[in-house]
Amino acid sequence: MKILITAGSVYGSLDDNKIVSNRARGIWATKFAKEAANAGHEVHVLVPDTFPEDVIRALRKDLVVPRVEKPCIIHQHKGFIDYMNQCCELAPQMDSAVMAAAVVNWIPHNPVKGKMATKGYTEGQVIQVPFYLAPRVINKMKEWNPKITLIGCKMLSGSAQDELVEAAYGALLQARCNVVVANDLSNLRTKYLVYQDRSVVTCEGEVGFECLYRNLFAVLNDVHYKTHLTLGDFGGGFLTNVVATAKEKFNLIVDEHREGFVRKQAGISDKVFGSVAVRVPGHGWLVSPREKDRMFTASNAVLVTEVKDRTVRVYGNSKATLNAPLLINVGEKYGADAVLHQHTQLEGVPTVEYAPPGTARDNERDIPASTFNIKGHGFVGCLKINHGA
Repeated sequence: MKILITAGSVYGSLDDNKIVSNRARGIWATKFAKEAANAGHEVHVLVPDTFPEDVIRALRKDLVVPRVEKPCIIHQHKGFIDYMNQCCELAPQMDSAVMAAAVVNWIPHNPVKGKMATKGYTEGQVIQVPFYLAPRVINKMKEWNPKITLIGCKMLSGSAQDELVEAAYGALLQARCNVVVANDLSNLRTKYLVYQDRSVVTCEGEVGFECLYRNLFAVLNDVHYKTHLTLGDFGGGFLTNVVATAKEKFNLIVDEHREGFVRKQAGISDKVFGSVAVRVPGHGWLVSPREKDRMFTASNAVLVTEVKDRTVRVYGNSKATLNAPLLINVGEKYGADAVLHQHTQLEGVPTVEYAPPGTARDNERDIPASTFNIKGHGFVGCLKINHGA
């Protein structure tokens, strides 16, 4: 695949010589570029022209992989505007983008041509320099290429883990990222991968970079299930009685486990995490809907008639939760009436590695038991109606 990796700082100019910038060396991003090239991908690295020439030469040397047909291509930008323009030009050509550059938030509004004068000023004198808040380039990547796999980054300073994760999740929602790599300036060796379902994978210590790269490559290589809709009202006609019974069971489960679904997001509207699948004998499974900005009930659940060839076939006009194939697989394996998924971890049950919902990694995993945890995500468990989990 073709991968864009941005690294280092993205600066704003005060004049033709002075810049306003973040501290960033682009270490993990450029190392990841070499790993991607070694894996056979065509890698484009976008770095600032402020990188010293010896660093650029070393980077070019490191990124040349003899056995790869197309070597890494290094692009250099001349500050924020050029960075944004190059991202706009490159995005439509890419399959994936890792936006690891440290982009300065505030940009000088009117850079001076030439050099800022000191004549006529006295030492210690204060001047006013207007700045404007830069547009977020990462938020435009999906506009420039709706199909791109997007990895973002978020850094705070002196923040608690929960605060950092919430900030990363907010950035993910705004940019529609597949995952955001979050870390705090006080501890750069620990990185948190925050996913679309708000699951968190922690990479730290001696195996931190190995963990980070492994998880990012998995995201870049993920195969996602598709949805096929058959329009119609599954509550009418020949399905009336069996669906009515399934709806009663569905609402019973939602009511019994309601407190485990809603999760308050700091600075973000309430999000509903978790899902339910109820067997509809002879016709499939009634499952919770895809988008859940408010609490769901059986009235907006959808009927999944079949999961085959990595396609989720739905009878209705809306998509099922991304967890639907996994929940159905678990229910079918253990002959369950229903399956529940919530974002808490249970004690005394097996735990499997995390994979993003809706991917082949998640849906085709080995199922260790009728109830199990997914690391950093939550649990999946078979239910017996009226008897709890």
